[in-house]
Amino acid sequence: MTHPDSADVPVFNCVVYVRSGSGPVRARVANLAGIECSAASEREVLGKVVAAFKQRVRELVEAATPIPWIDPPPPAAAEEQKRFIPVHL
Repeated sequence: MTHPDSADVPVFNCVVYVRSGSGPVRARVANLAGIECSAASEREVLGKVVAAFKQRVRELVEAATPIPWIDPPPPAAAEEQKRFIPVHL
């Protein structure tokens, strides 16, 4: 059974490019500028980048400010992998 308010919860598409290799794993949001994180593992970096994305989008929504989406996002670099993460506020 779904929560009665679940239809009111907005969902936003977070496109993330992940780069791993020597050193920390790095991730950047491709469809919203200015969000980049690094961590020891992909799981950890995705948790950080999604939290930052959620905070930024929530601030913009609460301020009734249009979200400056980058659409379409630029292509990933050769060493990056694309992750698509639906994010609920």
